[in-house]
Amino acid sequence: MTSVFDGFFDDAAIFPPGNAPVEVAVKQHETRRAGPQGGLLGPLVCDTARLPAVLGAATEPLRLSLVGGVDETASALASTSGTRVEPVAVEVRGPVAALPDLPVRTIAVEMAWGSGFDVPAGAVLKLRCGGEYVPTPAELGAAIAHCVRHDQPFKLTAGLHSAVAHDGAHGFVNVMAAVVAAMHGDDPEPVLTAAPADLDLTSLAEARRLFRSIGTCDLDEPLAGLRELGLVA
Repeated sequence: MTSVFDGFFDDAAIFPPGNAPVEVAVKQHETRRAGPQGGLLGPLVCDTARLPAVLGAATEPLRLSLVGGVDETASALASTSGTRVEPVAVEVRGPVAALPDLPVRTIAVEMAWGSGFDVPAGAVLKLRCGGEYVPTPAELGAAIAHCVRHDQPFKLTAGLHSAVAHDGAHGFVNVMAAVVAAMHGDDPEPVLTAAPADLDLTSLAEARRLFRSIGTCDLDEPLAGLRELGLVA
């Protein structure tokens, strides 16, 4: 079932709580991309302030998701021309009235909890599941229900290192199963806190149509959780 998680883990190693130095994060990303689990790795996530350091550190072709304000991303993207870095996505903080015209495949708009889930057509909704605020199962369930109802793709970041929910932290496999439950007309909220034995692990691939990726500063812990569930080798 490795293909279920292809490109699912966006590499946010330079962000908290990992806070890896850019040079270390880039080298680690390149090594992992070349390794046996490289297909699971999404782009390296970087803010505009640290983009010059990433450009200087990249020794291999590197896919990038750039985080920044709407007004600063265009010039930052231009600086990647002729380098080893290929911007594939931009992540901006919402709300925004319309998507900027940027040369990337994906634009994610981050919405704060309590500010709604509406983003411009064509955008990916980005939500945080940890850090300063951890959404309740009811809040996350409502977001999932909204995305399924409106056919809205989304990504999650922060607080999702664990495959399975525990001690108040959300699990990304629970979220996938909850998305599938909502697609089948069921309430996603109870699935978010369900034990592994109560999760349908056979249909998780259905969730990827909407649940595009998670941002994580560490790949080892998510992979360990998937191995415990028998979902990756």
